[in-house]
Amino acid sequence: MSYLEFYKAYLVSLNKSPHTIKQYCIDIEQFISYIDKCNLSFENRIDSTVEHYIVFLSDTYRSVSSFNRKIASLKHFLFFLKSRNVIQEIPTELLIPKKLVEHNIETLQEEQMKKVINYWLNLYRRSDDEVYKWIALRNFCIVRIISELSLKPSEVVEMKWSHINDQGIRITNQKRSRRVKLSIAMLQWLYIYKKAAEDLLPASSEIDFIWLGIGNKQNEPITIKTIERLFQAISREVGFKVTATMLRYSTINNEITKKSDANLDELYNEFGYSRKSVLVDRVKRFTKNESNNIKEK
Repeated sequence: MSYLEFYKAYLVSLNKSPHTIKQYCIDIEQFISYIDKCNLSFENRIDSTVEHYIVFLSDTYRSVSSFNRKIASLKHFLFFLKSRNVIQEIPTELLIPKKLVEHNIETLQEEQMKKVINYWLNLYRRSDDEVYKWIALRNFCIVRIISELSLKPSEVVEMKWSHINDQGIRITNQKRSRRVKLSIAMLQWLYIYKKAAEDLLPASSEIDFIWLGIGNKQNEPITIKTIERLFQAISREVGFKVTATMLRYSTINNEITKKSDANLDELYNEFGYSRKSVLVDRVKRFTKNESNNIKEK
């Protein structure tokens, strides 16, 4: 077995999630390929090898978050090698992440949010094509629920019918979950969508995932890419850029503004933050998207 295969087995033994294992292995495969290509070694003069690789990462990845993720993966792998006596020392002084530059977080104005939320609803109401009408309904419900509950795309794709009960829904994100309340209007739209899905895709009645694909992905859960594409379609038509994250932050910003006297302790868990300090940081960086002009179509 190769070092990469041993490392993957080690990650599995730590009960790391499949996504984490996949990402670690991608990063370490890149590291191993680099040292092979450059005739370097991580068994001798590991400090020199790591130094060369960090220069390569700096030249290759302009994104600070991408660079830092690669460094974190490498550091974890080197600790694994040291625990197996493959290397003697870990050059921790070289494995220093770059400092992230904090940017303001753009949020939408009230009129912009209305345009975003209603885009797919208008298409649903105008469409005569059965398939396209259902897609528009699905997309509208996704956009609305992101707006109503300030959800992340990763949380949306994991939503299941079995998670809904007593006018609430359990939202899951990796190993954490929280329960949030659904508005009566949102529940009504969800069941309109469910009925339309069962009429168009009869087999969907046996599937627990709420958001399903069509075409060659028929009856399969949608992916985060699907959500990205539906927001790209909105952006093209409304005349300003909007993403699921921007809509999520706009909702959080509006809720905090309305509840200015409320204790953040009561809000950070509702929005899916594990620590109040993270939410406080986000709030400090919120800024209205004043530069985006709303273009009438």
